Amino acid sequence: MMGRSQPEFEFIREIVKEISAKINYIPLHVADKPIGLEYAVQGVKSLLGEGSDVNMIGIYGIGGIGKTTIARALYNTIFWHYDGSCFLPDIREKAVNKHGNVQLQEILLSQILKGEDIKVGDVNRGIPLIKRRLQQKKVLLVLDDVDKLEQLKALAGGCDWFGSGSIIIITTRDKHLLDARGVVNLYEVKPLNVERALELFSWHAFKNGKVDPPYMKISMRAVSYACGLPLALEVIGSQLFGKSLDECSSALDKYEGIPHEKIQEILKVSYNSLEENEKGIFLDIACFFNTYELSNVTPMLKAHGFHVEDGLRVLADRSLIKIDSSGFVRMHDLIRDTGREIVRQESTLEPGRRSRLWFDQDIVHVLEENTVC
Repeated sequence: MMGRSQPEFEFIREIVKEISAKINYIPLHVADKPIGLEYAVQGVKSLLGEGSDVNMIGIYGIGGIGKTTIARALYNTIFWHYDGSCFLPDIREKAVNKHGNVQLQEILLSQILKGEDIKVGDVNRGIPLIKRRLQQKKVLLVLDDVDKLEQLKALAGGCDWFGSGSIIIITTRDKHLLDARGVVNLYEVKPLNVERALELFSWHAFKNGKVDPPYMKISMRAVSYACGLPLALEVIGSQLFGKSLDECSSALDKYEGIPHEKIQEILKVSYNSLEENEKGIFLDIACFFNTYELSNVTPMLKAHGFHVEDGLRVLADRSLIKIDSSGFVRMHDLIRDTGREIVRQESTLEPGRRSRLWFDQDIVHVLEENTVC
């Protein structure tokens, strides 16, 4: 390096360090079979913009729909455009403990500042620290699975925290969080269409993208059951791998009666986060009022003592129901099944001990045996 000054040498070394970091970057795992992913990634990419403003983008939808998968895929394709980047996964789970948000702030700073060991100690100390250290940097930040407004306030409280051209991507089940934070660039993740759903199911059930001809009818039944939810297609497809037609049919009979535990676990998260009023409305719709007209559902729910208008808005914001353009209340079949299973678990053996009855045989049994408690 003869003939170069120390400042020039340091500048070149920083450039080499930056390039080496990007060349040696190990991409995030996205999905074993990213069926239909390219279309969704392009949809979010169209929201990025090319201006100098800090851009916040919200990706929302029900559990298991593929929000995190889309965010990981997009992150892998654009991270190298930024001075620093950070993907914070599973924020809902990690923020539960007392110091969760503090630890997340420390990870954020460490990743974007490329390994600096920064101790925050307190959320309110971390906020100005993030702002001071990142205000001049063009960053890419993904906040995955956010479920509380305080998480956003601790990690990305304002556009003035980050440098010009920064992108903040938030994945959540709750659209209201995005609205409350003022996020206007929104992408709702939709279920896969039948063609893509069948391909994804086939990769897991038959280990290729095509259905074995004798299994076409049972495969279409499985796809219909999953209603385009990638999680369900992967879980059910894997469960049916290597099984005979009779075994597949028996398994689907079982899942149609009692949802698969893994699917139930993911979808129930949204229910668990509801307040009592919304839980009651959710269970009533799941058991009785799915596909009913809103004008008929509202007075019946009010008769049960619920605060209906606000409750329905909360359920819609969390993608647990939709009110379509014709005024009908609709719930994804697997979400409906999750609600019914929650009620069934109140008493698996004696229907009369449950809060709601919707199945004809259970109603007859309770009336004949007089087992209402």
